[in-house]
Amino acid sequence: MCTFGLLRVVLAPALLVLAMAIAGCDKGESNDKTGQAKPDTQRKMVEQPKPVTQPIIPVTQIADWCPEHGVPESICTRCNASLVAGFKAKGDWCDEHGLPDSQCFKHHPELKKKFAAAYKAQYGKEPPAVDGQEVEK
Repeated sequence: MCTFGLLRVVLAPALLVLAMAIAGCDKGESNDKTGQAKPDTQRKMVEQPKPVTQPIIPVTQIADWCPEHGVPESICTRCNASLVAGFKAKGDWCDEHGLPDSQCFKHHPELKKKFAAAYKAQYGKEPPAVDGQEVEK
């Protein structure tokens, strides 16, 4: 084996061990011969922020309810015409009344009770009157 090969086999691992030893050394000042750092130079743990229990900005919960039509606002096609195409695409449409069949209280009066029950379950109170009439219970 040539000298160059021998040097590579012996020196490469030795240099690697030396580099790891240097990288792992603590650069702090020692308090005594034991290598313990002085209390004022010890690394302090960074305190994690405590979880917020109250929002910084008050949150206002908006009820998802259309009081004019007695359905959730998020599906009210009479207030948001952009929803019509989606209901029509699903085949959920009452041509006679111009609203989703799943919201047509004239053809399906039981739906009024169903939506009222869902409102009460979510908000814990009776829904507002629809078109000036109390929602059937």
